[in-house]
Amino acid sequence: MSCRSSSSSRRRALLVIAAVASLGCSEVRGRKKIQEANELYKRGRYQEAVSVFEAAEALVPNLPTLWLNKGYTCRQLIAPGGHDPESRRAAECALTAFRRLHELAPTDPRAEQLTVQTWFDTDDFPTLEKTFLERNQRAPNDYDVVHGLQEVYYKWGKWREALQWSTRAAALRPNDAEAHYGVGTFIWQILAAHGGGPDMAAYDPRPRAAPVPDDGEAPAPQPKRRGRSDQPELLPPLPPPAALPDDITGQARVDLADQAIAHLEKAVALRPHHADALTYLALVWRQKSFGLFAEPAAWQQAIDRANEWQKRACAERTGKS
Repeated sequence: MSCRSSSSSRRRALLVIAAVASLGCSEVRGRKKIQEANELYKRGRYQEAVSVFEAAEALVPNLPTLWLNKGYTCRQLIAPGGHDPESRRAAECALTAFRRLHELAPTDPRAEQLTVQTWFDTDDFPTLEKTFLERNQRAPNDYDVVHGLQEVYYKWGKWREALQWSTRAAALRPNDAEAHYGVGTFIWQILAAHGGGPDMAAYDPRPRAAPVPDDGEAPAPQPKRRGRSDQPELLPPLPPPAALPDDITGQARVDLADQAIAHLEKAVALRPHHADALTYLALVWRQKSFGLFAEPAAWQQAIDRANEWQKRACAERTGKS
């Protein structure tokens, strides 16, 4: 080997060593930057932490931890609903970080999970719908995907679509008491939020007695029933509370309540000591009664059934069943 060849080899070796040393120094500096950013995160100084993470990107661009922690930090800057410009920028920051995390660590499930959570943070329901429907096409019997579509539509305010996916989730687990219980409680939420408030619970659709006069006032003459001079005539009931445009009323409320009752009874059949299902049966029968104000006898029957289920639930909880 010539002296010139030997000298060239030594130079190449020195260059390799220098490059490795430089990379090592960059990684050390980059990891220190990440530690600094993590400390800022712990102190709630999220915007400063993001800036430090960005400085670390030039030093350790292929370190998954950098992108995971940066994504976490950006999410902290998203306001509820995420509709203001600053929140949208923070959401894009987080989504970009999680996308990079997935590229570097495709088997890490957190990238996908945190991406979905960020879409929920910003109410990006169209993207969530598209994503979960595509997953459902690939795996129609995946319970978590079907249940995820229920959550997407419910938070989107589309309770009818949410209910469809809720019942599909129960159909995937026909012998699972919790799946049927979930449908029943979900329908109760819908009924309670759409015309099932305290004003409805306080209303009595039966004929009412005439008001009792105050002390010192002469009692008002009471109309007499024909053939029963000792029984005063009852007055018609007051009108029921006014319904809002999106309230579920009448037969629609009865039908929806019956659907919930069927699922809750299935849950109890599968698990006879399911105290929570017994409680919700009472609650749903009470919600059903709000659709029967025009039929006082049927209303009373619904109230009686609600009381029966409530007694069973109490007995189950106290161990006296």
